[in-house]
Formats: sequence, C-alpha cells, structure tokens
Amino acid sequence: MSLRVKTPSEQSVSSPREKAEKKKWVEPVAALLMALATLSTAWCSYQSAAWTRQSNRLMNEFNSLERKAGLLSLQGMQQATIHTAMFMEVLAAKQAGNEQLANFYVERFPPDVREAYDAWLAQKPFENPNADPHPFVPKLYEVPGTREAAEANAKAASSQQEAGRAGNVSGQYLANTVLFATVLFFASASGKFEQQRVRSLAFIFAVAVFLFALLRTAMLPL
Repeated sequence: MSLRVKTPSEQSVSSPREKAEKKKWVEPVAALLMALATLSTAWCSYQSAAWTRQSNRLMNEFNSLERKAGLLSLQGMQQATIHTAMFMEVLAAKQAGNEQLANFYVERFPPDVREAYDAWLAQKPFENPNADPHPFVPKLYEVPGTREAAEANAKAASSQQEAGRAGNVSGQYLANTVLFATVLFFASASGKFEQQRVRSLAFIFAVAVFLFALLRTAMLPL
C-alpha cells in the first residue's frame, strides 16, 4: 500500500478552491445582513431627526409659555399696585372726612377689588381688632393673572419635560445608527479576511450587534 503525497502545485491549486468554498456561506448572508443594517440605519436616522424636531417644537412652546406666565405675573403685580394705591386714597379720604372723594375711588374699583373691599368692610375693620388688616389678603383678593400664570407655568413645565423625553429618544435613535454602522463595517469585512476563524468571529460579532441594535430600536417609541 502506497501513500500519495500532493505536489506543491496541487496544493496551491486546491487551497484557494477550499477557501472559496468556505466563503460561499458568508457572502450571501453578509449581503443580506448589510442590506438590513442599511435600512435600519436609514430608519433610525429618520426617527432621530423626527424626535429632534419634536423636541425643538416643545422647547419653543415651553419658552413661549414661560414668557406668557412672566408677562401675566408682571401685569398682575402692576394692577395690584394700582389697586393698593386706590385703596390707600380711600383710607386717606375717609380719615380726612371726605366721603365724597372716598366714594369716588370706591366706585372706580374693578369688580374683584370692590368685592374684596366690601368683604373687608363687612368685618368692621375700624372696630374689630381681629379683622383682616386690608382687603388684599389671599382669602379676599387674588392678584390679577395669578391663576392664568400658574396654568401657563404648569403647561410650560409639562412641555419642558416632554421636550427632554423627545431629546432622549432622539439620542437613542442616533446611538442605534452608530450600532448599525458598526454592523455594516464588520459584515463587509467578514468576507475579506483570509483566516476562517477571523472571518467567522467578525461575522458573528456583526450579527450580535445587529440583533442588539434591533432590540433597542424595537423598544423605542415611534
């Protein structure tokens, strides 16, 4: 019985052929993986841009509501200052015994101030030491625009919170585009390595990253 040893020429011919056979299973699967990764990258880029636009819109809404609340508070304080000044004129006129001048100011009170003033007078403040010191205590008088300013501030806080959430989602979609780009690189490189072990490791790593990125994307809101 004799053993036949391959000549160097035969070894050189069979080696590339064997390598080509081993690459056959990598190339079509890698091509499919690259196609899926490309589509996923485009989808994540689109979603990231969409959530960024939503975050910017909500931040603009927050700024607008915050300015509105500040303006309402400022206008309310200005009106409260005028109302207080009118009330002081009423007290000065009463102290001077000029009821006609006092009634002149009282009749020009806005409805909410007149209501607070009448409720304060009902406590007989000039005789009752337990009466409220003036009509502008919280239970009798509300600074104009206070309620509207509080509502605007609440809406502004909600818009700011939603803007932060949208920005966070946008960042996660952007991070996923980096993961899918990594998949593209390793899937493309897996068919170019000569050593089977390196080629297999690159391909397995690409698949693992793709599945991880796909899972992350599926968990994000649209």
